Amino acid sequence: MGTQHPLPILVTGGGRRIGLAIAWHFINQKQPVIVSYRTHYPAIDGLTKAGALCIQADFSTNEGILTFADTVKERASGLRAIVHNASAWMAEKPGTPLSDVLACMMQIHVNTPYLLNHALEGMLRGHGHAAADIIHFTDYVVEKGSDKHIAYAASKAALDNMTRSFARKLAPEVKV
Repeated sequence: MGTQHPLPILVTGGGRRIGLAIAWHFINQKQPVIVSYRTHYPAIDGLTKAGALCIQADFSTNEGILTFADTVKERASGLRAIVHNASAWMAEKPGTPLSDVLACMMQIHVNTPYLLNHALEGMLRGHGHAAADIIHFTDYVVEKGSDKHIAYAASKAALDNMTRSFARKLAPEVKV
């Protein structure tokens, strides 16, 4: 009887802060991990040395998102979970076009998980009832709003709603 190897958990934005802590948590649990990162930090070398598959990704364009998804599909046969942690924090401030702020926030917080969930859906399905997960990180500003980070708050609210929609679409195989 062969040994089943656990499927990896994909953590977007895993090079720093919460994403890095999440990646290390799973590595310490002997769980295979795939990490996306935008900028190379020394922590990436530590994750790689510990066995994580670290893939540089540019989520600022649809092409970058889909190229990343293709790389994941080439390197893994399935996924146990996707943890959408990649984020940006951009305030509305003088000198920055408001349309650029909104576009940036929607791209990273809504478009990236939307496209990745669709592109990687097949890697999450087929492992049994409730056997896979998608986790979207939102923010408390979803409920209260923000006077200085309006686009950020709006994008996180959109992600909150999108979470509910993907939960309906992917149940019962994938918990969202």
